[in-house]
Amino acid sequence: MKKQRYIALFSLSLVLVLLAPASVVLRIALDQTQGKRAARENFARLTALLAPVARASDLSAPGLRKDLERFYASSPSLLLVSVYERDSGVRWRIPARSDYLPARENEAAIPQPSYPPQSAYLLAAPLSSDVSGRLAVDALYTVLPQQAVFVAFRDAALGLGLLLVLLLFVILLDPARPRGQSAPSPEEEACAEDPSLEGCDSIYNSPLEDDFDIPALSPEVAARLPEEESLESKALDAAAVGGPGGLFSPLSGLGWESYLEARLDSELSRSASFEQDLSLLLILQDGLSPDKASYLSLAAAIGDFFSFKDLAFERGPDGFAVILPNIDAEHGLRMAEEFLRKATATLPAGSGPNPIFMGLSSRAGRLVDAVRLSHEAGAALERAKTEAGSHIVAFRPDPDRYRIYLASKNL
Repeated sequence: MKKQRYIALFSLSLVLVLLAPASVVLRIALDQTQGKRAARENFARLTALLAPVARASDLSAPGLRKDLERFYASSPSLLLVSVYERDSGVRWRIPARSDYLPARENEAAIPQPSYPPQSAYLLAAPLSSDVSGRLAVDALYTVLPQQAVFVAFRDAALGLGLLLVLLLFVILLDPARPRGQSAPSPEEEACAEDPSLEGCDSIYNSPLEDDFDIPALSPEVAARLPEEESLESKALDAAAVGGPGGLFSPLSGLGWESYLEARLDSELSRSASFEQDLSLLLILQDGLSPDKASYLSLAAAIGDFFSFKDLAFERGPDGFAVILPNIDAEHGLRMAEEFLRKATATLPAGSGPNPIFMGLSSRAGRLVDAVRLSHEAGAALERAKTEAGSHIVAFRPDPDRYRIYLASKNL
């Protein structure tokens, strides 16, 4: 999975985690507001029912008592109704015993019910028919039932649980890219073997025409070139040694060809760990050989242009290879085109008139090894040599098709 997808998934998860408690608070506040509105409506009907009561003795009327009992039974949110007379205490209440109105409050001048203010709501009003103004009614309502609080927390927990399942599903089922596998798709294999086949154009790209701002080759390159005789003696000395000695070849000043594969594998692993791209650029000049001044001329130009000397290597008697870390194919094409333009203009005339060709391939989100990437870049180089009008060609793999092919082979 790309780093951008992980970042997007993390951001979405963070937003949902923050929204979960916010949703609980919002739902509880809405339920509480709705409960208070319903309590005021119910209390209006209760006061209307008590409107005929003009004195305390009227509360003993059997018809009124039955009406009040039916009203209480039909109002599930109604916890307590008490009618009291100021300075004399409670005259009537329902239910007869209630924890919301302790016994000591029955004789209080103005009874004070005991209730949790977060979930209960007390309404009070004088009786409209009482001319003395001493009779009043209290009604206590539940405005936030435990069920409503439970549902709010339950839904938030379910949402977070579904988010966790989704994260596990996305991470575990992300298409795997097996390390060390370099098997190509059948179409890519055929095009790599024979770039001239019909239908192979879609996986190759010629260089871009956009200018790319890279410093020009230093004018000291030509001054560092040795004479023809010294190159011949270096070639004989290297052959006598029988293998690479040190990090750099004395012929070119670049890395030995035998180190290329191991270094490329190491850089591919590092790029995969940081989810970065990487490109391999192969450079070839017709008629080039280590015993010619043009060999060291081109090698010095490569070392000067591509900055990192330890990522440039010899490749055969007529070519070189350059590893471009954190460079995609499009960027690599621009660099190759700029190098070709500046190298052609800067190298001394003695470097020879033979053309320079370049082939490029990139990791492109795949987990490939050095052998596969070198094979693709080599195929692009062969296409550059045979394709009229273009000296640089890039191999463009299809990562999705590549993964599907690996999956079909159980790799």
